[in-house]
Amino acid sequence: MGGLQLFLVSLLVVSTSASHICLETSCSSFNVEADIVLVVDASNAYDQATFEQIRTFLLNFVSSLTVTPLDSQIALYAYGSSAQTVASLTDGSSLASIQAKINNTLKYQGSSERNLFQALSKVQAEVSSMSGLRSSDYKKVLVVLSGDSWTGNTVIGSSMLTQLKQKFNVILSVGFGSKALANLNSQLPQLTTASMNTFFAATPDQLTYVSAWLATLSCPNVQFSTVSPAPTTVPTQSPSVSCPLSTLSYDVYLIVDVSNKASAADFAAMKTAIHNFVAPFAFGSLGANFALVATGIDSQLFFTNFHNGQSRYDVLSAIDTLLQDDQPGQTLNLALSAIQGYLSQPTTASKKVLAYFTSTTAWDVSPIATMTTLKSKYGLSPMAVQWSASAGTSDLTNLVGGASCVNVVSNKAATATWLQNKMCSKVFC
Repeated sequence: MGGLQLFLVSLLVVSTSASHICLETSCSSFNVEADIVLVVDASNAYDQATFEQIRTFLLNFVSSLTVTPLDSQIALYAYGSSAQTVASLTDGSSLASIQAKINNTLKYQGSSERNLFQALSKVQAEVSSMSGLRSSDYKKVLVVLSGDSWTGNTVIGSSMLTQLKQKFNVILSVGFGSKALANLNSQLPQLTTASMNTFFAATPDQLTYVSAWLATLSCPNVQFSTVSPAPTTVPTQSPSVSCPLSTLSYDVYLIVDVSNKASAADFAAMKTAIHNFVAPFAFGSLGANFALVATGIDSQLFFTNFHNGQSRYDVLSAIDTLLQDDQPGQTLNLALSAIQGYLSQPTTASKKVLAYFTSTTAWDVSPIATMTTLKSKYGLSPMAVQWSASAGTSDLTNLVGGASCVNVVSNKAATATWLQNKMCSKVFC
């Protein structure tokens, strides 16, 4: 341990944020049982030759683990001018498969852009039970490797980073190279879930220590807990609702317009209405399960532990942290495509319901044919909330199949109870 401690202390002289964790542990890397998501800088923070050394580091790291569907699984993302999904957890559930992805699919972009926000947004949207994320018995570890300061949207302080800290038990950051030491000294620790969770490595030979450090913090007995969810009080449902909502075992798909067609005040009021709609239900395997998709210029499926031990906090925190776009756009057809993976899975739900909240029907592609397919193929029952008059009532009526399934703008204050009573009645369009 003495040589390693001296190595880490020398790093601490160069960078005040360097980790000084001892790598001694009772858990061997071969015994790690975790879902590990690696996000790697593929920009011109490194030259091509150095990036190949990173590729070798990744191969060595995954080879140090026991990679199977019952042990460790590895997902891999890369970022530069764009974010690349290299391997899902399902892809990375065998050693040969993840090695092939690292060797053949991982690409050096060499760009001056380093859009980490885009890469982490892909992680948030894609890493789910559908792509191989396992139960809470398995540790969830996110690792971000960066070589220089980021471009694109701000990651630190974003609601997306908050959601990732709820999704993963441990978030680790690695600063590799002289530019990381100079430019990411304060930022990298803010990505993580603990002050000791950042490792700065100046040269490629130090990546060996990074590999051992990652394996250590992936062990089940090290830093397993994440941000503690705030307690949520079970609200009392409105007396005007015609059935006990706690008895409804529905799958509910929430699709929320986050474009700038609503004013900031109206958008905030819409989030409150959605929160009030969702809050009184029972959650989990015997209750309701909620999937959440935000749709604007693009569409994003949020991680809410859908049919994976979902809690009230999982859903309400995702709703409450929704952010409004600063531009118009409505990719509803894409949002409907995003939920098809969930719809196609076996479910114990007695009904599948969709609630679309929108202030616009200026869709980039007409979603009506897709909605018709989802209704006939999966028994989906859609409802629409016309949050402002800029959304066309006739468009929404055609979308859901009848005027009785559209809550018009004049009924804003009663939106939550209107939706709840529709679900109680079990009469849709």
